[in-house]
Amino acid sequence: MRCAMFGLIDYHATPYRVIDGVRFRCVRVAEGRGPRARLSAQFAALTLRREGVRFALFPPDYPLVPLFVRRGVEPPPLAPLYQAAAPNVVRRYLSRRGVDPKDAMVAFAAARAVPELVRCVTALCGEIRYIALCVPDGGEDFALALRREFGVAARVGAADALPRPDLTVVFDDTRVPDHALYLDERLTVAFDDPRPNALLALLHRAGALDAASLGVVTVKP
Repeated sequence: MRCAMFGLIDYHATPYRVIDGVRFRCVRVAEGRGPRARLSAQFAALTLRREGVRFALFPPDYPLVPLFVRRGVEPPPLAPLYQAAAPNVVRRYLSRRGVDPKDAMVAFAAARAVPELVRCVTALCGEIRYIALCVPDGGEDFALALRREFGVAARVGAADALPRPDLTVVFDDTRVPDHALYLDERLTVAFDDPRPNALLALLHRAGALDAASLGVVTVKP
C-alpha cells in the first residue's frame, strides 16, 4: 500500500479506504448546504487538516467544497496529471483540429525547461515536423540536446518572435498568442479510464498511476 494519504469526503464513510493501493482518510458529511451540513463539513475539514491531509475527493456537485478550501483541504490540482499525459493530450488535440503533425509547427512554452515539458517534447519530436521552444531558462540547452540526441533542429525564442505555430502547449502561466493549450484547470480532458480525473490526479501524485499511459478521448481548451 502506498504511504500517501488523501481525504475522501462521503455521505456514508468508513474511517479509511484503500483505492488502487493508496490510503484515503474518509470523513462523513451530511447532504445539502443547511446548518447540519455546514457543521459536519467544518468538523470533517478540521479532522483532515489535523491529520495532515491537503487534497481530497468530494462527492459530485458537493456544494460545500469552498468551506473545505478555506480550511486548507482542496480538490487535487489537475495540472500535474495533464502535464504527465501531455504527449497524448497534444496528439488528440491536433487530431481534433485536423492538423497533421508531419506538417505542423508546435511550440512549447514555460518559464524554464521543466521535466514535464522536456518529457513531452522528447516523446513528440519524432512525430512533429517543426518544434519551437519558448523557454527563457534552459531552452537553448534543451535545443542543443534535441539536436545532439535526436537530430531535431528546434527553434528557440519568445512566442511573439517566432513564426505563428499551429499550436502552443503551455506548461505554466506564460502568456502566449492564440492557439494555446494550457495544461491546467482551464483544460477539459476525457481519458479512456472511467475513474474521475480527480482520483486519477491523486493516484498519479501518489505514484500509483503512470499518467503517460492514459489514452485521451477528448480535449477541450
